[in-house]
Amino acid sequence: MLEHDPEIIVVMPCGFDLARTRKEMPALTNRPDWEKLRAVRNRSVFLTDGNQFFNRPGPRLVESLEILAEMFHPDRFHFGHEGRGWRRLG
Repeated sequence: MLEHDPEIIVVMPCGFDLARTRKEMPALTNRPDWEKLRAVRNRSVFLTDGNQFFNRPGPRLVESLEILAEMFHPDRFHFGHEGRGWRRLG
């Protein structure tokens, strides 16, 4: 993982809602070097409701883009999806 060292990590497993995504996070957070990743150090790891917003085509495309905008630019965008469509890990 360290060879890529992402600035932002967005977790959106297929078929998982936000609660299930959070429950399954130890599969990532227990990996060696997880805490050394730039995204983790900068609190830029986001969990999403992949099942509802990202893993299927459909009318929620705009909401999915709004969610990404809120995560990537919280100082500019506030569509009200935090807590329902996404949550910061931590």
